[in-house]
Amino acid sequence: MKSRYSKLLLSCCSLLLILGMTACGEVITTTTRDSGDVGTVSRAEQKLDEEVFPKDKVVDVKITIDNGDFQDMLDNASAEEYKEASVDYNGQHFEHIGIRTKGNLSLRSVVQMSDSDRYSFKLSFDEYVDQTLDGISKINLNNNYSDASSMREFLTYELAEQMGLPTPKYSYVNVYINNKLWGFYLAIEQIGDAYLNRHFGNSYGALYKGEMTGSGSDLAWLGDDPSAYTGLALKSKTTNDDILIDMINELNNGSDYEKVLDVEESLKYIALNVATNNMDSYIGQNKQNYYLYEDDGIFSILPWDYNMAFGGMGRGMAGGMGGFGNRGGNEAGRTPEPLAGGSADSTDPAGQSEPQETAGPAFERVSDSSLLIDEPTQGAVADRPLVAKLLEVQEYKKLYHSILQEAVDGYLSNDTFTARVNELAAMISPYVQADPNAFYSYEEFQAAVPSLIATNASQVENISRQLDGTIPSSGDGSGSGGGMGGFGGDMNRNRGQNNTTASQGEAEGLFPAFGGQMPQGQAPGGQTEGQIPDRNGQPGGGGRGDFNFDFGFGQENGARQGAASAEGAIATGASLLFLLSAAGFVAFFKRRRW
Repeated sequence: MKSRYSKLLLSCCSLLLILGMTACGEVITTTTRDSGDVGTVSRAEQKLDEEVFPKDKVVDVKITIDNGDFQDMLDNASAEEYKEASVDYNGQHFEHIGIRTKGNLSLRSVVQMSDSDRYSFKLSFDEYVDQTLDGISKINLNNNYSDASSMREFLTYELAEQMGLPTPKYSYVNVYINNKLWGFYLAIEQIGDAYLNRHFGNSYGALYKGEMTGSGSDLAWLGDDPSAYTGLALKSKTTNDDILIDMINELNNGSDYEKVLDVEESLKYIALNVATNNMDSYIGQNKQNYYLYEDDGIFSILPWDYNMAFGGMGRGMAGGMGGFGNRGGNEAGRTPEPLAGGSADSTDPAGQSEPQETAGPAFERVSDSSLLIDEPTQGAVADRPLVAKLLEVQEYKKLYHSILQEAVDGYLSNDTFTARVNELAAMISPYVQADPNAFYSYEEFQAAVPSLIATNASQVENISRQLDGTIPSSGDGSGSGGGMGGFGGDMNRNRGQNNTTASQGEAEGLFPAFGGQMPQGQAPGGQTEGQIPDRNGQPGGGGRGDFNFDFGFGQENGARQGAASAEGAIATGASLLFLLSAAGFVAFFKRRRW
């Protein structure tokens, strides 16, 4: 009897051990692909990175929708109304999804274009039925508005990951609608339950989005009535307005910031926007494009929307952008109709709050930067308490400076950034050239690549000189104005600095991976026109090559949850092993008779 009991006990313990070790295997320590950074990711996240959001290739997103519904969506794009469709997302098929147009400035601008329907889209997998794409319910397909290089948002999110910020998944996609190539887009995971669970271990906290319409997105104190903060739009089913008010009150009227804020993460968020000169953010005039998530009373600020990074908003946002030289596709010589004074529904008649379209080539202008790292706001720095209050604390300012230093010495350093931009350009160039509805010509894309590199070099030099004390890092409190210029079209302007300027075509040492035109009658990869590009034949399609992605920031995004998960898995396995040993001891130890 005792023998039978012992065997049963051992069998149960062995089963528990096997189950525990299997669970441990679901959280594995792995070297992130081609990065050299050791991070902890789950197998589910690995699948997302490999099959839904791969960084080393362009995947196909094939949407099928009733022609009438699609035309109605285009004709009434401002309504942002969902239509039912089906999608094949890199081989995974889904029926009964929702699709709609999306955007703010980009949506309004395309609505006003007479020769383009290149809208950004939102795919909602659970709009009509309960389903997700590997846990993700919504994906945005961004149209690369105002970015001739098609790389600014991708690069900024990549930097955000390296800085350790909670970053949504993202990757390049080729979008087809009803079996017809629609365009080359950037897919970005919508901040939602999957994102929150991955980064915070829960999704039950309150989620707010900072928006330019309304008040309070600057996080200034407007009193203890939550209804006053109309610029902080609730995006979750649950609300914690009292805790939100407590956070804003402490930020403005207190000093114990760590009681209500993830301070280090907030400093990284500020540094990200400063390092990439992104004025379409909290530090810009519109005070928008960020999320706030409350986790056990502590708020985190989450990065979002970076197509205007690397100076895309222009100096003061007045005339900072050039026109869309090729709105309707890769056909040279098309002239767009300029917008009159900004967007159609702008409350600013002069168009100062949004980039304007002007004539001229549509690629980044290389110019000097007036961005002050300790006073990076458009408008008085005191009007942005997240910046002003945190940087008043010398300990926080020192940490902020170290974060910036790591960025300019690592990912944004000239050699590293140039290599990464050239590598991405080689990978995406066939898709840019084949895009039938591109905003820009392929020649403008080619010119934008070295210009993007030069723009970053100018900004890195400016930040570095402020960090080492060569030039001031703050002024009289009035802010930094507009930062670097954007799409001015004046590529050869030189304001006295040793900036690299670029013209149409290749610059020496930059953008060497491609530069010639495809043979007449052929699409990228050797196909004839109308064929889908061959993944194996595209430049850069085989992966990241020998590029080393160790940018000096340590563990990449998600490390805090990954480390905790790994420690939990190890603890669980050790506990089960101890339990098994104890059971064996009990089963076989023969008590000594006295």
